[in-house]
Amino acid sequence: MSEPLFPLLSTLRPEDDRLSDRTKFQVQMHRLLSLLGAALILGFAPLYALAGPNGTDPLWARLGVAGLLVGLFAASYFSFWIRARFIACMQGAAYVTMGWFASIATLNQFSVDYATGLLLVYVMLAAVVGFGSRSMSRVLWFLAYGFLLTAAGLATGPLVGPLVGPSSSASAPVLLGSMATVAVVEGTLTRGWLRIQERIRMQESRFRGLANSLPGAVFQFYAREDGSVGHRFVSEHAEEILGISSDPDGFLERCLSRVPEGRRREMERSIKEAIETESRWEFETPFDRPSGDRIWAYGASVPERREGETVFNGVILDITGRKRRERRLSAIFNQTYQFTGLMKPDGTVIEVNDTALQFGDLTREEVIGKPLWETHWAQTGEESKKRLKEAIQRAAEGELVRYERPVRGREEALDADFSIRPVTDEEGDVTLLIPEARDITELKERERKLREAKEEAEKARREAEEAKEEAEEARWEAEEAKEEAESASRAKSAMLANMSHEIRTPLTSVIGFAEAIGEETSEEAPASRFAGLIQKSGKRLLRTLDGVLNLSKLEAGRAGLTLGPVDLEAQAREAAREASAKAEKKGVDVQVETGPARARADEGAAEIIVQNLLSNAIKYTEEGGTVWVRTRQESWIQQEKSAGAEAGTEAGPEAGPESGPEQTKDGRAPASAVLEVEDTGIGMEPEEVEAMFEPFRQESEGLSREYEGTGLGLTVAQRAAEQMGGSIEVDTEKGEGSRFVARLPGAEP
Repeated sequence: MSEPLFPLLSTLRPEDDRLSDRTKFQVQMHRLLSLLGAALILGFAPLYALAGPNGTDPLWARLGVAGLLVGLFAASYFSFWIRARFIACMQGAAYVTMGWFASIATLNQFSVDYATGLLLVYVMLAAVVGFGSRSMSRVLWFLAYGFLLTAAGLATGPLVGPLVGPSSSASAPVLLGSMATVAVVEGTLTRGWLRIQERIRMQESRFRGLANSLPGAVFQFYAREDGSVGHRFVSEHAEEILGISSDPDGFLERCLSRVPEGRRREMERSIKEAIETESRWEFETPFDRPSGDRIWAYGASVPERREGETVFNGVILDITGRKRRERRLSAIFNQTYQFTGLMKPDGTVIEVNDTALQFGDLTREEVIGKPLWETHWAQTGEESKKRLKEAIQRAAEGELVRYERPVRGREEALDADFSIRPVTDEEGDVTLLIPEARDITELKERERKLREAKEEAEKARREAEEAKEEAEEARWEAEEAKEEAESASRAKSAMLANMSHEIRTPLTSVIGFAEAIGEETSEEAPASRFAGLIQKSGKRLLRTLDGVLNLSKLEAGRAGLTLGPVDLEAQAREAAREASAKAEKKGVDVQVETGPARARADEGAAEIIVQNLLSNAIKYTEEGGTVWVRTRQESWIQQEKSAGAEAGTEAGPEAGPESGPEQTKDGRAPASAVLEVEDTGIGMEPEEVEAMFEPFRQESEGLSREYEGTGLGLTVAQRAAEQMGGSIEVDTEKGEGSRFVARLPGAEP
């Protein structure tokens, strides 16, 4: 019985966003009542004709009243004015219908059939008026109207009696008494109905107020046994969060149409599964708002079984900000060079970064949920495990624990600077532990070599003092001590490079967090400006560290140069393009006049030379000045085959024989690939050129210096050129500008 009723009721519900949900329901039910009333008025005509063939019951009157009801029904689909006042119109139609039937009963001398029908019409129409009313006054007016019409009809009945002939009439006292009884009962029932409606409205108002005050979009979703689904209620926040109407009708379809196709199928499957199993529904998905913005939405609901249906009460939240923070934190967490993780206070691992997993060739499933001392990394001996357990216990009590310990990797163990940092809540209780480990194996090895070198130097010094009498032996030992000192110097430079690298890792995190803070705060907030200053200062410090690291590697002979053909012209053009924004901002014109130039050099080292010379020229050129970038290939010259070995010697002991000029099949070699950078900047005195290539030297120095920078750019460029068998020459004059010429060994085109 209920299966065809729901589609019918659905078609009677008005699709008009200007009407409230309560008004839509009232219009829907009164449309149904108008159709039923018209059908009953027309359907009872033949019954009265059979019961009283001589009765007065004109068909045109019945058609008129039924037509009034049908006309109101049809007009409510086309006119918003009628639709908004449909309940009042139906109550007016109830007055017309009551007046018509009272007139028919009067004409028929209130015969038993018509008196009974009048009483039934009185009952039904009073119920219709009461159903659509919000106060007792309208119902009482209608009850009084029907009673007075009946009393007037009974009073005038004898006057019209001769017109219709004699009939068996109902007793007037009985009829009026019955109508009075109906009025009392209808009034009592209507009063109770209105009280119930008022309670429902109050509860609904409280529910809506509570639902609309919550941060998410609260909803109530139903799934009936006949397979129909839909929403009974959706809070107003749906329009703010999702950008779509919160009208319950069609809300599910509107939501699904905004979910990407792949996720949509998965979401539909999860909804179907939750309905079938009557279990909790939970889902998060990207959602495309009508404005074009994509957000991340999270939905969850709990089922409640009712008669004939399952109701899901739930909420939809916008988790875009949370997802963005998760991605950023994950990027920072997984891009550090050190091993990092998260543990419960009892030592159970709950998360580790990719660096730690890759070091041990592990998967997250192999370590998550295990105590740290039972993981692969900690399998370095029972004594080591015991100390690790003690460290975790101390950290769980709020202590920062740090010591050196071995960490097992894929094949072998390494020495690590290991620490456990406690994380506390507002009450000071430890809620999380952060274990971290940094690889210090190379550092320990360098320290060992430095100690050995120091011991050897000390030993040589003692031996030299003991052998003062033997001058030749003393000279030899002095040379040996000098060589060992140079080795110690290289070890020092290597250690400096390693320490610069150790500073880079936390500095990268500082810059990353500064960028994240800047994106999460508005431009007007002080935090945004402070984050920008942190980011700018961090990047400046990072550039300084890069210069120190490059210089240290070159001085230590660990730059790892790989010589091969390099297109110096392309590098010069690319460097000029990248520096154009900086030059334009300063008001400096950069002119590129390059020709073919192929060098036999290291790709990265050649790029450092080009960038440092160009950056130096722009920095020391004032607004309105010009910087020229030129490249060329010098003429081919005849060379002896021994030149290769000779050039290899000139390249320095670390470059080796591979640094000599590349030779062609006939024994010829290109002389040089030349890069020339000329500017109209401040220039300098010619006698100061030699000091220009010393580390940390600049035109302006001290706290009041005019130009920023570390003074390492030219030093690094010169060291790189020399190690590749090349050179850098300078032609400068104070106030007139400078011209830097870098020559690198040529390569065959």
